[in-house]
Amino acid sequence: MYKETGKEKIIRFSIIAAIATVTLYLFVNQYAPQEESTTTSIQHEKVQQMAIVLQERTQIEGAPILAMVKEHEGEPYLVTYQVDTANNYRFETIDAVNLENSPTEIQLDKVTDGIWLKEASDWIYYNRQLQTEKRQEKYKMESEDGFFFDTEVKEDGKFLLKVMDEQGPILEKTLEEKPVSIVRLSEENDLWFVLFEKDTILLVP
Repeated sequence: MYKETGKEKIIRFSIIAAIATVTLYLFVNQYAPQEESTTTSIQHEKVQQMAIVLQERTQIEGAPILAMVKEHEGEPYLVTYQVDTANNYRFETIDAVNLENSPTEIQLDKVTDGIWLKEASDWIYYNRQLQTEKRQEKYKMESEDGFFFDTEVKEDGKFLLKVMDEQGPILEKTLEEKPVSIVRLSEENDLWFVLFEKDTILLVP
C-alpha cells in the first residue's frame, strides 16, 4: 500500500484549501447584493401652476368655482374649488385627482362643464368629477378671457400689475412677485385670482 509522504500531504491540503477558497468566493459573490455603480434619483417634472374659471360670480351665482393645477408633495394635482365669498373668501375643495404628467395647458369644454388638460402631447378630458373620459378634441374651447394683463417693474423692485380689456384699464395693483397668470372670478371685475410660480392670492379691488 502506497504511503503518502509529508510533502505530498502538504501539496494535497494546499490544493483542497485553494479549491475551497475559490468556491467560497464564487458563492459569496453570487448571492451577495450588488452595489450599483451609479445612483438613480427620480426627477419629477416641474409642476406649472395654472387655473381656469368654471363659474364666475354673478348676481345669480354667488360662489365662483375654478379648476387649478398645483403641486402637492412634488406631484401634479388637478383640483376644483368653490370660493366661499361669504366666509372670508375661503377655498373649499370640491374634488381632487393626482395626474400622471405635469400639464402644460388647461382649457374649458365648449358644451360641458368639464376640463381639458394638455399632458405631454395629448389633450385629456376630465369631467366635472375629474374623471377622464373619451371625448373629441373639437369640443375643446380656445381661450377667450376678454381681458389681458401686463406687469411693470417698479423702482423699489416690486411689480405693478395692470389688467385691461377693450374698454381700458380694469385693475392696477402692486405685487411683491411677478405673476404668471391671472383669472377673473367675477363678471363684475371685482374678484381676481392671481397665480405666481409657487403661490397664489385673491385680489378684491
